Amino acid sequence: MRVSDLIRVESILLHADVATMADALGILVELQEAGGLVTNGTAYYNAVCERESAGGSTAIGEGIALPHASNSGVAATGVSVLVLNRGIDWGAYDGVPVDLIFMLAVPPRAQSDRLQMLARLVNLLSENGLAGALRNARNAEEFLQLLAEAEGERFA
Repeated sequence: MRVSDLIRVESILLHADVATMADALGILVELQEAGGLVTNGTAYYNAVCERESAGGSTAIGEGIALPHASNSGVAATGVSVLVLNRGIDWGAYDGVPVDLIFMLAVPPRAQSDRLQMLARLVNLLSENGLAGALRNARNAEEFLQLLAEAEGERFA
């Protein structure tokens, strides 16, 4: 499973001004709804927020967060992306504000997909330079191309 194949250009929002984690999560859910991944945005948003509060922060450090949840409001596995102009507090263990966010949507019947996507993203984003290149992408097409190239090189 290639994460880059699960992201649509329309599900990427770059260089956004967002003040809170709740606002960022709302935007990411809207991007997934627009792409047809989520059929009940309110239920999915609530599931993601519950996951963040009850399961601990999904910030993995270095300004990156991978919020996710599985819920019946999700129609298809997919990912939305938000890159912020200024980082926001996400409760990261390293204290670095989050500005690069990948939200994973997974239907209840596809739990193993969630674990694979999380592992692959953590692996890819730990590579030197990729997160910075993604943050500096000029448009969604370039962002997706950078991610796909890195994924192809790493997991050929």
